[in-house]
Amino acid sequence: MSHNVLVNRKSVEKMPKRDLVLFSFSVLLLVSSAAVVAVLSFMGVYIHQSLDYFFHEERFGTFYPVALLALSSLSCFSLHVRDAPSLLSIFRKPLERRNFWFWCGFAFAYLSLDDLLEIHEKIDFKLHHWLDAATGIKSNAVTDKLDDLIVALVLGCAIWFLFKNREIITSYPAMLTAYAFACCLVVLMVIIDFFTNGAFLLKALLGKNMYSDLKSFLIVIEESLKIFACSFILLGSAVPWLHMPSAKKCSGTH
Repeated sequence: MSHNVLVNRKSVEKMPKRDLVLFSFSVLLLVSSAAVVAVLSFMGVYIHQSLDYFFHEERFGTFYPVALLALSSLSCFSLHVRDAPSLLSIFRKPLERRNFWFWCGFAFAYLSLDDLLEIHEKIDFKLHHWLDAATGIKSNAVTDKLDDLIVALVLGCAIWFLFKNREIITSYPAMLTAYAFACCLVVLMVIIDFFTNGAFLLKALLGKNMYSDLKSFLIVIEESLKIFACSFILLGSAVPWLHMPSAKKCSGTH
C-alpha cells in the first residue's frame, strides 16, 4: 500500500508544471461541483424537507452552472482575442476555423443566458400559445415535450460543430475528453428530462405513488448532470491556456 502511494506521489512530482496545474484545477473543479450537489441536497432536506429545493429556478443550484458556462464563454472569447489576427476578423470570414473559439464562446454565453433567463422554456410557452391559437390544441403531455426537442436540437448542433472542427479539438486531447464527457452527460440529462417533463411515461411505468417518491431524487439527478456537464465544459475550455496543441492545426490557427 505504501509502495503504491510512493509511486503515485513520484508520478505527480514528475508531471510537467502545466500538467500539474491542469490536474489540480480539474480535481478542484469536480470536487467543488460534487460538494455543491451534496451540500444543496442536504440543506434542502434539513431546512425545507425537500431534496430538490435548491435546484429549482432562481436558486443556487441553477445559478452555479450559469456561472460555470459564463466562465467557459469568457475563456473561449479570450482565446479568440489571443489567436485571431484582429478583433474584426470574425466579420470578414465568420466560418473560418480561426474563429472556432469565438463560436465556442458565443455558444457557451447563449447556454448561460438560456439557463439564467429560461429562454427555451419561454420559446416553448410561445409555441404552445401559437399552437393553441392556430389549431385549438391545448398544452398536453405530448406538446410538453417541445422544449425537450429544442434542447436536443441545440445538442445536435453542438455535436455537429465539434465534429466539423475535430482537427482543433483532437489537437488538445484533454479538451476532447472533457467536451466528450460533457456531451454524454447532456444526453443523459435530456433523456431524464424527457421522462420527467409531464411524467406520464414514468407514472405509467412506476405508478403515481412510486413516481411521487422519486420525483425530487430525479430532479436532483438531472440538475447534477447539468452541473457536471458545465464543469467539464469549463475544464475543456481552460485546457488551451495550459497546453500547446499536440499536432499542427489547420491553416490560420494558433
